[in-house]
Amino acid sequence: MNRVLEFVLNGRPVRVEEVSPNTTLLEYLRATGSTGTKEGCAEGDCGACSVAMVEKDSAGKNCFRAFNSCLVPLPLLAGRSIVTVEGVANGELHAVQKAMVQYHGSQCGYCTPGIVMSLFEGFYRSDLKENGQLDDQLCGNLCRCTGYRPIRDAAIAAWADQKPGADPFADRLEQCSGTLNEADYASGGEKFFRPDSLPALFQLLEKNPDARLIAGATELGLEITKRYKKFPTLISVEATPELKELRATDREWQIGAAVTLTHLEEALAAEYPPFAKMLAVFGSRQIRNRATLGGNLVNASPIGDSAPILIAYEAKVVLASKGGERTLSLEEFFVGYRKTALRPGEILKSILLPRAKAKPGFRAKREFYKVSKRREMDISTVVACFAIDLDHENCVRAARLVYGGVAPTTVRAKKTEAALLGKIWNVETVQSILPILRSEFAPISDVRGSA
Repeated sequence: MNRVLEFVLNGRPVRVEEVSPNTTLLEYLRATGSTGTKEGCAEGDCGACSVAMVEKDSAGKNCFRAFNSCLVPLPLLAGRSIVTVEGVANGELHAVQKAMVQYHGSQCGYCTPGIVMSLFEGFYRSDLKENGQLDDQLCGNLCRCTGYRPIRDAAIAAWADQKPGADPFADRLEQCSGTLNEADYASGGEKFFRPDSLPALFQLLEKNPDARLIAGATELGLEITKRYKKFPTLISVEATPELKELRATDREWQIGAAVTLTHLEEALAAEYPPFAKMLAVFGSRQIRNRATLGGNLVNASPIGDSAPILIAYEAKVVLASKGGERTLSLEEFFVGYRKTALRPGEILKSILLPRAKAKPGFRAKREFYKVSKRREMDISTVVACFAIDLDHENCVRAARLVYGGVAPTTVRAKKTEAALLGKIWNVETVQSILPILRSEFAPISDVRGSA
């Protein structure tokens, strides 16, 4: 195995030796002198550690993606190109830095490097056009001092001042391949693998049955930084083409398990409004740039935000192993609290999401709903998606009411669904079935909310 890990940092090649694969990028940066990147929360909430990397968007074009360096183990950066706050100025301040100075967007300065990196990503986005998108771009960066208004003013000014012409970062996007290749790395008895095919992935799993699969690391990173775990073997799925595929047929979207939530937002938000609404309150931009749909499902949390929507749309999952594939409904995939139907040596390969088309003669009503202690950057207390199909007389012909946070798994309110069938869809009908809904679940009281 390779004892050297290589990536590009601020335009210069870097060689890493004798560093644990469980070391986060943030730890490495600060230990090697790049102290502009700060540690605040070490759990992906504050944004002080934000850096950017060259990635591919859902159209296959190179772009910059900001992410939380506190959550990402260093070997995941093998072969990648990274930009930190030290690399943003190129002889003179970058446009976003100039705007932060001009509009007094920094006071104590601790959070400023992470804010600059979020502004940096936004500066090179072609799809950032509305006020709500601007707020979303910045919601993953906390600041105690400024009140956010001057930061927001700086962002508006910087992005409005974009000028055609020479830009070394635009050139870097053109020159970088953005393609991930096979990689491996070992240090101190700890190993990292990144296979570039599904057969190679299954072979590694067979040789390393106790290995931990990793994609975005937004969940696993917390186990390293907050629970102080060390994983002897990590296997990344980020270079496995079958797990990164995102394509549509007339009947369904086929979503690879390693497709990021940002990619989904770019490709699916217009067709699935509940999905767009969910992603708007799913962590921060930095989290969604790394988090994958497959990771959110395999985690099997009863308050996972994506599962109710997918079940409401009757999604299925494709599970794969060396011996072949099988397909289950997503409802069948969840078998208990944080438990799935995955067998040893089996992985979640893809999610099959039916196209969002109403049946002839029907109106489809779909709505996502979330209760949390704060709107931004919070885990759900209760999360739900409601799918109601109405005929031309406004009569309920199909209903799927899916809830998270009320049981050990994401569940449907099947008695309530049955009670709705054949009823006229109005307030009186909804009020009449609420007693049935109350009887279906027995939620517990915990730190997130009362029963």
